[in-house]
Amino acid sequence: FFSGTMTNVVQQGEASSTQPQAGYVPPPEIAPAPLAYDSTPYQPFPRYSQGEKVYVFYRFQQNPEELWFPTANALSGICAPRIGYSDGWTTAELVEDFDPDKFNEYRIRDTGVLVRYTHPHWYNRRGHAIDPTDPNMSVESVHPLQICRVGEEQKHPSLHQPDISFAVVRWGGENMCDEVKEGHGGWGRTGSAVSDPYIKVVFEETVWPQLGPTYQVLSIFIRSSDDLLKLSGATIAPLLKGRHKVGMYFLWPVVFHDSSHSPGYVNSWNLLQMMASFEGAGITTRFPHHSHLYKLLLSKDWCCYLGWDKKMGTPPTTKVPRSLIANSPDKAAHQAIAAIQRISLFRNGVAPNPDVPQKGVAKLGYSWEATDVRCFEGPRQLAVALRDLAEQPASFVEGVLVQEWVNFDIEIRLFWVDPDVGIDPGTKTLRKPNPSKILYTAFNTIDHEQRMRDFERFSRVDAIARCFGGDEPAMADAERKATELGRNLLMFINAECSEPPPVLRMDFMIKRTGPGQATVTTGELTELGGCFLGWPEGPEVIWGAVLRSCFREQCYGIGSENCRCRSPHPKGPFLKPRPRWEGKGKGKGKGKGKGDHGASSEGQPKAHLAPKPKPTWQKPPH
Repeated sequence: FFSGTMTNVVQQGEASSTQPQAGYVPPPEIAPAPLAYDSTPYQPFPRYSQGEKVYVFYRFQQNPEELWFPTANALSGICAPRIGYSDGWTTAELVEDFDPDKFNEYRIRDTGVLVRYTHPHWYNRRGHAIDPTDPNMSVESVHPLQICRVGEEQKHPSLHQPDISFAVVRWGGENMCDEVKEGHGGWGRTGSAVSDPYIKVVFEETVWPQLGPTYQVLSIFIRSSDDLLKLSGATIAPLLKGRHKVGMYFLWPVVFHDSSHSPGYVNSWNLLQMMASFEGAGITTRFPHHSHLYKLLLSKDWCCYLGWDKKMGTPPTTKVPRSLIANSPDKAAHQAIAAIQRISLFRNGVAPNPDVPQKGVAKLGYSWEATDVRCFEGPRQLAVALRDLAEQPASFVEGVLVQEWVNFDIEIRLFWVDPDVGIDPGTKTLRKPNPSKILYTAFNTIDHEQRMRDFERFSRVDAIARCFGGDEPAMADAERKATELGRNLLMFINAECSEPPPVLRMDFMIKRTGPGQATVTTGELTELGGCFLGWPEGPEVIWGAVLRSCFREQCYGIGSENCRCRSPHPKGPFLKPRPRWEGKGKGKGKGKGKGDHGASSEGQPKAHLAPKPKPTWQKPPH
């Protein structure tokens, strides 16, 4: 329990063969970077005596083995949604004397400040309480920066008003989510965007190293979509004491009813309604996006808005109402094809060939990883796809998107991080930002059910060799055109939301058309929380940008002149993660690892690819 260091009171003094010896400093390749937070005002760290009353900055996910949090009262921990301050200051007392001369930042378990928490109410996400008198469940060794002596509260102003408060809504049901870390479509070490490992990266590897003990996290654990409707911004906002109030929502909104087999998936209407309520109370959404922009990206309605404009590079797209599908899938299919042909004629000025069957894809919004994408050729196959997508069990979809077919060889994914979309004061023209990262992927096959299969990632070199016949100039042409198209799409996003998002991933379908030449088509605009797709620095870069965005709004009041919003941090990646060997401490372990399911954008399958070993493909459940 607590931060992974609480049980060393039981076996104190025993040396572990797996732990470094006294005075140990890890080699540079695994040494943790020092806190970016300036702790010099608190140094040298003071001595503490056994029995002394102190405040402790508790960090919920310092160790993910078992997760407990203090609540205001018993009911807040017993009944769902369960609400407590998972990161922030709480009360404790010293278990033993602390000598700062013996403190080793690399051995906090053995040399940190040993405290016993005295707050009366502690619960886990399932509503189980702990016995605060049990030393195995209430004792922890912490960094001295996390300690404030009673009577010296002026040294830590965040005790009374944190710089920032995070309202975090996350999954707390009986069934935990699959982390989906492995495979070409896996999420790697972070796990997926609704999993405990992912949220741990956010707070333990970005927020804590940058902000130190100056923030607060109010965690809200929900078990079902209905729990979301029990939350109101009017009641949550007063619980957030920070100068900046930020909302983060680690859930997956879908157009299906709740299922015990799909933890982390919630009713999209309920989630968006709750987000709007929080925003109305001044809690600014910083993950994933402001609710109206999030809805646009999730629903994929932007495909319909942009499909008629050739400059936006989106294939002609229409939406088929569910009632038409329910009444006559065949008639609905013919109507959809006719609409696509009209849009294509308006856009391109070329009438379709009536002798060639219309090809395309049918797909759903609020869905990822090509789970709800079906290829079709002609009205008969489209009718089957429409019925298949609209009449899935527990579905309440309002319509099905139908999109014109695109021939392509591979997808490229462009990550835009803090893109500068402003006006250049010298030239009086729009600036031309560039993507921070480009990745290369493909779905390699279409199965007998017309579903996408065999997702694979490539290096740029392999993508050129296997998909572009070794034509590097053609790949460079595709990247240049995708960048130009991405800048147009950034303006579209700015039209939907006056505040540009800190991060956006755009997926483009590219095809080599000749020596040094390629075509580019927009495939997906992916919301924050999409898969990093094997980008090693992705978590640092992306979450660095998200954290900076939390201080975009200027705060007011006493002490606000020293807030980060008045002196923004320079752009750049935040700290790399600390090594995990520190987790091998004394005492017994408590609990299980948690996780969730991965999500990235879906597209159309590539046309051709050289033979390769078949990779693992994982399908998210509904």
